[in-house]
Amino acid sequence: MPRKRPKGATMKGIKRYIDCHDAPIEVVALADLHIGDPNCNYDVIRKLIESIRTKENRYCVLVGDLMNTAIANGKSDSYAETMRPSEQLTKCYELLNPIRDKILSICPGNHEERITKSVGADMTQLLARELGLEHLYSDTTSLVFLTFGNDIYHCRPLIYSLYIHHGHGGGGRKVGSKMNPLQDLASIIDADVFIVGHTHLPASFKQQSYRVIPSAGSAVLHEQLFVNTASSLNYGGYGKRGAYQPASNSYPVITLDDKKHQMTVTL
Repeated sequence: MPRKRPKGATMKGIKRYIDCHDAPIEVVALADLHIGDPNCNYDVIRKLIESIRTKENRYCVLVGDLMNTAIANGKSDSYAETMRPSEQLTKCYELLNPIRDKILSICPGNHEERITKSVGADMTQLLARELGLEHLYSDTTSLVFLTFGNDIYHCRPLIYSLYIHHGHGGGGRKVGSKMNPLQDLASIIDADVFIVGHTHLPASFKQQSYRVIPSAGSAVLHEQLFVNTASSLNYGGYGKRGAYQPASNSYPVITLDDKKHQMTVTL
């Protein structure tokens, strides 16, 4: 009989097989749209979504704070919201529905979790349900396996693993402190790509380590890619009041090669 693992010992992922049409796959991490915030730049959002819709091999992951969902006693100004939470949900659905087939995973952010903690309604799960993608939803983190292409060295499809979390404060305003929580994800799981949002700072870096192959009695050098995605907010509101540095609206585009295990990012 197979050994029974204790509860929580296995992390289940989302498997996606993609016909890449003999070309690399691109992945955009859509996070921190903050729909409903008066400083939300809808032109940035629409252009980004249109690029995902029209480019055959471009996909996306939803990484939280899609809706601003400000509440009383929160950091955001609930009285300045341009839409009620229910209207933000509707607007988010309208924007994302044209690319529903290009969405690989969905997880919430701290803004949506404010509503969950306040009244028990999970706005991100409701959005996933409206899009018909509840099977792609996780209330914590997302683990995605993408299979496509043909490895020129092994003559078999390539598999990339993506570990996705909305992110949290890094304890400071400098770039390094914001990258620490992203790098810490590698202590949880051995994935190829790690993606977070939350800090509104488009940035990426790589690191290498040796991956142990017990069956071969050896270890192979393995490269990991870390990506912190952007936000669609113009400068103002909470960020301006707190004297935070204006952040770029340039969302990183992750490129996964279809011929060899290689990952790059365009900012």
